[in-house]
Amino acid sequence: MRLILANNHLGLGGSESYLLTVAEQLDRLGHEVSLYAAELGLGAEVARERGLALIGETELGDEYDAALVQDASVAFQIAERCPGLPQLFVAHSEMHNLQAPPQLSGVVGAIVVLNDRVGRRMRSYAIDVDVTRLRQPIDTERFFSRSPLPEAPRRALLLSNNPNADRLAMLESACTDVGIELLRVGGVAGMTADPLAAMSAADIVIGYGRSVLEAMSCGRAAYVYDWNGGDGWVTAESYPSIEADGFGGRSGRMAADVERLSEDLRRYSASMGPVNHDLILAHHRANVHVQELVQLLERLAKSPERPRTPLQEMSRLVRLEWRARGDAQAMARESAHLHNLLSESERARSADAERADEVLRQTVQGFETSASWRLTRPLRALSGAFRRAGRRGQPPADAPGSDSTTNGAG
Repeated sequence: MRLILANNHLGLGGSESYLLTVAEQLDRLGHEVSLYAAELGLGAEVARERGLALIGETELGDEYDAALVQDASVAFQIAERCPGLPQLFVAHSEMHNLQAPPQLSGVVGAIVVLNDRVGRRMRSYAIDVDVTRLRQPIDTERFFSRSPLPEAPRRALLLSNNPNADRLAMLESACTDVGIELLRVGGVAGMTADPLAAMSAADIVIGYGRSVLEAMSCGRAAYVYDWNGGDGWVTAESYPSIEADGFGGRSGRMAADVERLSEDLRRYSASMGPVNHDLILAHHRANVHVQELVQLLERLAKSPERPRTPLQEMSRLVRLEWRARGDAQAMARESAHLHNLLSESERARSADAERADEVLRQTVQGFETSASWRLTRPLRALSGAFRRAGRRGQPPADAPGSDSTTNGAG
């Protein structure tokens, strides 16, 4: 299929991350994917780096088979530019009207939701459109555990673009209370195109939505808390209800103050890492999610059996190789960095050992040249003689009672 994947703004938020993840997975399956955004942000650079095609409004035409859209603005644009093109609408929010499907018959053919909360909202709209519930997809080949969690947490990462100042202050106070360093990525702390390195360096990741899922895939302990509230730790027991709410912190499971946050952070366990990783593999693999999307798109598409040319296939294979080489280079850089850290640590240990030996040598030398050491030399010699004689079974020759004329005298 030839597909348009569209969003009004291509930045670095959760819906944009979803779009890029799905685009890569569709490309792997051999479908021709073009990304369209009315406004290009930092996400456009990520798309180019991953070899994904970006198109402008003038390139929207009737040569496509279907479109995957995520907000009303691009849904209307595509409906105007590509009359009759089937649209699959992926809904990410029940709050923002711009991310709601158009309420005009025939614009959207089907709706996908990624949690129960948004699903209830989509089924309440006036236009009756089939709603399919899927789960958030995570690229488990990119987000995987680099190291096991320590028994006691050292660093927590707040991964969020919009924490409230009062909630941030409570979180900082709680982390200080339990002796955890709090780091930040996103919003005023600075955004990043790839949070993988920051997540891998943390023991606990705090946030909501896809950031929590990506952290779980990396084998990190995950705590749902952000501007909307919190749901606490993701565990095997809490996962079903937190997932149903979309990891959004709005389930009403907790009302957090500093004491509650501190108490929760003390419940950290190193076993949270492998449990979270297994939950992602069981329920959130991107390749499985896209297979389900393909089935929906094929039911909507105009001509799902569009033939492919050899050069199209060659182009796809080269893109896959390009991404694989990029991932390999990133791993090589990470390996080199870890090797340097290990070498520095070994050099530091060696230097510490040399300093300790020098201190010991100077201490012994200073003691051996002291007056007390010289005055007690005869006593040490006599003590040594006794030890040697004791090993031979007789007293030393110069010890009292050792003369042969007195030995055995009656």
